[in-house]
Amino acid sequence: MFARTIALTAFLATPVLAQDNKTLEGAGPDLGQTVLASAPDSLVTFFKSAGYPVRLTEDTVGDPLIEYRVNGDKMSLFFYDCEDNVDCQAVQFYAGYTDAGATLETINAWNTDRRFVRAYLTEDNVARIEMDVATSADGLSFGDFEAILGLWLESVDRFEEHIGW
Repeated sequence: MFARTIALTAFLATPVLAQDNKTLEGAGPDLGQTVLASAPDSLVTFFKSAGYPVRLTEDTVGDPLIEYRVNGDKMSLFFYDCEDNVDCQAVQFYAGYTDAGATLETINAWNTDRRFVRAYLTEDNVARIEMDVATSADGLSFGDFEAILGLWLESVDRFEEHIGW
């Protein structure tokens, strides 16, 4: 009896939840939509609906590249595993810091404590931070991608603090 009551309650609550989702439209990303690396416009739509200035362009080899701004800072989303500059399967969040003064020890300390985001120094001593995300053929929901973006932005803030930026 208890299980039937729960099932009935869940069933009766469904129309209310659907109505609540409709009232959220326009207030952020439509969490039911999907982002796909193979469809760069889906990522542009996500960033626009989340309120970020965004521009779709291409990188030096002709693959798609999305540039977006967060708090006035320009960030990049690179596309990977592409065939002839289309049908990409993954994206990479990226931020670089020229003249950050980060040392190899600082970068290594960061990488030791992190799981999803990695940092490194270039030959020119530029500190970089990156995070790869595979969207594969089925893509990610806007809700999942929003959570990934949140992880990325939190990591950027922590990295900047870590290197004294």
